[in-house]
Amino acid sequence: MSDISIEGKIGYSTDTEFSPNDILYMLKDLPDACCIFKVLTDPFGTVKDMLFLFANEKYAKLAGKPTAELIGATYYTTVSNQDEDWIKLSYQAAILRQSSINRTYNTHFDKWFEFWAVPVYQKGFCAFIIHDVTADKRNEESRVLQTNTSNLVIDCAKALSTSDFSKGIKRVLGRIGAALEADRVYIVRENNGKIEQIYEWISKLCSTELPSKKVFEKFDMVSIWSKQLAGKDVFVMSDITPVMDLNPQLYSEFLSGKCSRYIVATLKEKDGIMGFLVADNYSLDIQLNITEVMETVAAFIATNIKNHDLTTELLYLGGHDALTGLGNRYALNQTLMLLSEFSTSVGVCYTDINGLKIINDEKGHQAGDKLIIDTAGLVAGVFKKKNCFRVGGDEFIAVVQDVEKEKFEELVDKLRQKAKGVSIAIGYDWNKDSALVEKVIKKADEAMYKDKAAYYKHHERRHNG
Repeated sequence: MSDISIEGKIGYSTDTEFSPNDILYMLKDLPDACCIFKVLTDPFGTVKDMLFLFANEKYAKLAGKPTAELIGATYYTTVSNQDEDWIKLSYQAAILRQSSINRTYNTHFDKWFEFWAVPVYQKGFCAFIIHDVTADKRNEESRVLQTNTSNLVIDCAKALSTSDFSKGIKRVLGRIGAALEADRVYIVRENNGKIEQIYEWISKLCSTELPSKKVFEKFDMVSIWSKQLAGKDVFVMSDITPVMDLNPQLYSEFLSGKCSRYIVATLKEKDGIMGFLVADNYSLDIQLNITEVMETVAAFIATNIKNHDLTTELLYLGGHDALTGLGNRYALNQTLMLLSEFSTSVGVCYTDINGLKIINDEKGHQAGDKLIIDTAGLVAGVFKKKNCFRVGGDEFIAVVQDVEKEKFEELVDKLRQKAKGVSIAIGYDWNKDSALVEKVIKKADEAMYKDKAAYYKHHERRHNG
């Protein structure tokens, strides 16, 4: 077959002839399934069937027939798991002399095949070469799935990275909902089994009424989710019908025909679980690792909530008195600054506890603290907590805006009446223009000290109080 050229190099003869049997023998050992057909047409040239001229063992295995039974028989009479596209492609290859490459999924084998239909010999003849691409296809799908999953997780992380907590939560729930094609995605915050708050996104395409917070509380969904999770980070309820046996009322009244599936992920904190991330009626036909998305995004959300809680607590502590929970002097200054920039009516009431030092000396600071807390509650109960501030050890101030003079004076009288069991000095003033609030405060402070002086005229003052 080979010869030596005059240059001493090995060459190959160009006039070597191969018999049809030689060629078929070569095809027999192809690594892929292969068969050769002669197409059978009607008088109008339409392909009706294909006659097997050759089939290697790999093709025979796919067809489920011995090669001896295939050769000389027709496609329709021998092949049970037929692909209708083969007739069309055989026409293109055998009659039109056009090659084509197709990829298809075979349910019988649960595999993906890529097959080539190519013209051979002369018009009316064609060959099919079938290559198993299942591994490639699944690797490709895995890459697409992982890419989509990673992109969604990154998108959710970006959505959360905003100073506006509520806006970030709303965005991330919307991102998840749209990607999962879900009816609803929501966050349930819980504390010791009780639902504290729910944030939710609902698809505009959702046409059913999904279970509400009242339903969750009635049927104790927090406990149900916790049992289903059983210590895991994610639980997938792909079919809701088992609930019919566990809780018939929940199933029949609130789930049947409304919620067909859900996936729930835990929102973890250091000491346990702070809540759940849930998606209702998500699509089963999306290229995403839903479990990975829910688990990862739930971790992001939990961190975001913890940071928000910490920030809120720090802001609260920065503007509130630790003992009474009323606003502190910093919060008062912020309020006065705002009031001084626009005009509205404002009333200021100063309150001071009489004899606090005596109580601290005789009964101890714990009794004194209780008196401070009780007085703070008294003032806040009359003027509303948001309007009240503790500005000294025993001094409180209420700043009420947009209030009529008569109404404000009624509130001051109400405070006097409620303070029967507590000795307090009270001073107040009112003005129609809040821009003058500093003067109003000064007058109220002066009035309070006059009231305090009057008290000590009638009481023995053993200590400064």
